[in-house]
Amino acid sequence: MSRIQRSWQSVNMLSLLLWPVSRFYLALLALRRFAYQKGWASVEDVPLPVVVVGNLSVGGTGKTPLCAYLVSRFKQAGWKPAIVSRGYGGIRHESAHILSEDDSPAFVGDEPVMLFKQTEVPVCVCVNRAEAVRKIAQETQADIVFSDDGLQHLAMPRIAEIVVIDGQRGFGNGWVMPAGPLRDSFASLSESQSIAVQAASDRETNSLPIDVSLLHPSLQRNNAAPFIESQLGNQFSLVPAAAVNVSTGEKVSLENFHGQRVHAVAGIGHPKRFFDTLSRLGLQPIEHPKADHAAYTIDDLTFNDDLPIMVTTKDAVKLEGLAGLPFNLFQIDTSVHISDSLDAAIMELEAALDPLRQ
Repeated sequence: MSRIQRSWQSVNMLSLLLWPVSRFYLALLALRRFAYQKGWASVEDVPLPVVVVGNLSVGGTGKTPLCAYLVSRFKQAGWKPAIVSRGYGGIRHESAHILSEDDSPAFVGDEPVMLFKQTEVPVCVCVNRAEAVRKIAQETQADIVFSDDGLQHLAMPRIAEIVVIDGQRGFGNGWVMPAGPLRDSFASLSESQSIAVQAASDRETNSLPIDVSLLHPSLQRNNAAPFIESQLGNQFSLVPAAAVNVSTGEKVSLENFHGQRVHAVAGIGHPKRFFDTLSRLGLQPIEHPKADHAAYTIDDLTFNDDLPIMVTTKDAVKLEGLAGLPFNLFQIDTSVHISDSLDAAIMELEAALDPLRQ
């Protein structure tokens, strides 16, 4: 985590120095949103309903695993879902590109590849997500599109928004970038239909209490507070299921590593969550945090011992093309567990969208 990211968790000298820039950025955001509301900036036409799964704060909220879960839920309910993404970590796609088995994370981004493998539905990347939706409509049989991120991509119309919040870090100091972690103001939540809170992975999602004041004290004085407070029961957690050997595909019970020292390598938005999860499972992780969407070389996985090496599923998709992978390299597969409240909210959303099914 960089120094500026650490500063986002509190009001300190660095965040205070950046506060004037944040106020200017906030004004630009408000002006941009006002322009769309007044029709001065145009929202593009798309032929399919779009559900945006995004986050108000920067990185590490669990939005991509939740997006995959929602796609699977809708697929099981008889929908034909597809996914659009900006494709962070890949090359900049000005034209819409639908993923194939041959696409690498370096070309289309790590999260799109992970979503493609996990959901087995069409995934399209483009900087213009509305164009990606149109590409999906033209070349697939999809009848609904889920956007992995894109909450602030106002040119793309959406039928619903689900805002994902990290229940541990909340909203940091409550300021917008660069003085804080927020991509937009709390006021932008007024257009969202639901909030999903990622709880700690070792707790029951139906019993974790989260106070709105813990997310950020200023919310108690903000018009968004009642809406957020009403949604805090909508919780999910990422529960480790097994360790999978990256080279052989063999699944190993995580109990086999209990009490062992392991190397933990994570290039995700919030690596500390992965390390803490391993610790709660009884492992003793040696932490190796990487930047979100970081590219890997074999040197990143080379250590002067034979200890097991643990990586996230998101990291694992970037390792498949590397030669000479260690024999003791494992990805940690997780499953999404949701609270009764979030389950009810998803069913309500599906019922509301059912008339739009083609």
